[in-house]
Amino acid sequence: MVEYTYQQRIAIMRILLDIIHADGIIDARETFFFEKLKDEFGLAEEDHEVVKNKNSLLALTQIKLLDDEQKEHFAELMAQMIIVDEDINVNEMAIYELVCKTCGIEAKFEDVVNSEQIENSTRS
Repeated sequence: MVEYTYQQRIAIMRILLDIIHADGIIDARETFFFEKLKDEFGLAEEDHEVVKNKNSLLALTQIKLLDDEQKEHFAELMAQMIIVDEDINVNEMAIYELVCKTCGIEAKFEDVVNSEQIENSTRS
């Protein structure tokens, strides 16, 4: 697994939370994936408040400083969060593209998820 500092993990989770809320629908699969990532990142339940209170713009500045391996992994996490509910929403994609452009992440969405996942998803 790719290593991140505590502050990097909080920043990553903040952006993922933004993706969850982007379409106005919080799907159980998104929540499950988010909780799974919190566990994998070793974040406690009280860290959820820290994530919610994190400013998204400040999170972007921290993500911009990630190394290339971390950025690639983060792009995969964003893509998985977008596709986990089997709906590729235009607002979620806008966040993905903005984060990638702002933070110098050169991973195209289509390259970080498999084509079967894309084919099995609706677009809204």
